Amino acid sequence: MDSNEYLIAWLVRQRLAEARDAAAQASLAAMASPSRGQLRVALGSVLIRLGQRLADSPAGASTVTAS
Repeated sequence: MDSNEYLIAWLVRQRLAEARDAAAQASLAAMASPSRGQLRVALGSVLIRLGQRLADSPAGASTVTAS
């Protein structure tokens, strides 16, 4: 069986173009959605700040008197 080099080259170019398109779409999708780690860090920071505010507020402080 004889192989057609032009056909093989054309198929390779097509496959490369499809792979590049898929990589570009994956890159755009990754940029559009925040990563899970960033969301976790942001949520943790908010909870820490909230806890610090509650600890510093006079309403959150309780006084215990010994009798």
